[in-house]
Amino acid sequence: MRKAGEEERELALEAGEVYENGIPMCTVVADGQWCKRSYKTKYDALSGVASIIGYRTKKVLFVGIRNRYCVICHRVWPLKTKNLLNTAVL
Repeated sequence: MRKAGEEERELALEAGEVYENGIPMCTVVADGQWCKRSYKTKYDALSGVASIIGYRTKKVLFVGIRNRYCVICHRVWPLKTKNLLNTAVL
């Protein structure tokens, strides 16, 4: 993904699409989605994914996956151990 980003940057520089301070303006296409079907929770799933694709190169620049369900929290909750609950980062 880093090479794809560098390639997209170079193409923006070659096209002269640069801010006043020299930062290239890369055109991208972004999309994110999450499942609307889940069990017993307002029909919003606890996980989702997003991606950013370079417009010129058609290569993936970023993929992000988020999951609100934490196995550590789920297993520690019945034990009431607050020290471990604080180590989970969402």
